[in-house]
Amino acid sequence: MSTSKEVFNNSSDCQNEYDLLFNKYNNLLLGLNNGSGSGSSDECSRDSNIEYTRPLHIGAIFIILVASFIGTGLPILATNIKKFQIPNYLIIFGKSIGIGVILACSLIHMLQPAVESLSSPCLPESFTEDYEAYPYLFALLAGIVMHFFDFSFLSYIIYKNNKKLKNSNDKISTSSSNGLTQSGNELTNSCSGGGHLHGGLILMNSESLKTIEAYLLEFGITMHSIFIGLTVGVVDDIGLKSLLVALSFHQFFEGVALGSRISDANLTSHWHEALLASIFSFSAPVGIAIGIGVVSSINVNGETFLFVQGIFDAVCSGILLYIGFNLLFKDFPEDMEKTCNGKKHQFILKMGLFFAIWLGAGLMSFIGKYL
Repeated sequence: MSTSKEVFNNSSDCQNEYDLLFNKYNNLLLGLNNGSGSGSSDECSRDSNIEYTRPLHIGAIFIILVASFIGTGLPILATNIKKFQIPNYLIIFGKSIGIGVILACSLIHMLQPAVESLSSPCLPESFTEDYEAYPYLFALLAGIVMHFFDFSFLSYIIYKNNKKLKNSNDKISTSSSNGLTQSGNELTNSCSGGGHLHGGLILMNSESLKTIEAYLLEFGITMHSIFIGLTVGVVDDIGLKSLLVALSFHQFFEGVALGSRISDANLTSHWHEALLASIFSFSAPVGIAIGIGVVSSINVNGETFLFVQGIFDAVCSGILLYIGFNLLFKDFPEDMEKTCNGKKHQFILKMGLFFAIWLGAGLMSFIGKYL
């Protein structure tokens, strides 16, 4: 009889142990399901228990604003104010630094964050696992569209300029056929003027492209700066202290790159240059202000924020990468030829311009470690 009781008790113990293990197994599966796909709740939810000092973040607005204005304004002032009498080589040196800044910014400050945002575990599995190259795809599409737009605009400008040149030549032929007085001299002068016109049209093509490049660079850097500012606006006090220094240098060097292109575009007026410089300078502070305003409600790990930030960063990366290599292969050789060829120690001068590109890329790459 005692034996049957022992068997019964043992079977009850086994059943209880089985139930306990089964419950643990179900809890484990439930935890795995909650932690996969759209990310764990802790990782993707907004952290409300952070140390956040509003006056400190408001102060960051003005610090970033000053750094942006200084960076953008220096190249523009150096080009327009004759009192500075800055040697042309130093201006080209600054433009070369800007090329390195643009290239590093496109890859390290835009494309890499886009990859992080669009591969976040907080996004749906259908987006992150079915096709993992979305950030590179958006950047590629932006670069291809930029090339098409650039080619189409250049073709249109050449067509319009050739049409003007043809009309000018038709007027010359008409006046000579009417037997005007001193037609030979007038024809010679007109043909000479036609030659100058043709050269002026070629120059106008180049200036128009530089203007378009300045606008597109402005768009890409400004959109990027708004999102960086938004991140700074919602970060806690500890993160702000490290981000503030890095972002100040980031905005300064991006401002130098943009200011160099604005001054090189030969815009219609100084007010136009000041407007473009101001738009960029206020972009990051505006982002910070928005972040301060929505810090209690925005979730930087939410799907909407990650999608918008990632797509914009990837597209802007493609735009800046196209512009950067375009400047590297076209403007840089032209500037080097004008500044260094025929000069004493021209090899050293040329190597200095190469060093400027490496310096700009290196500085922005280093800053990318902290942003």
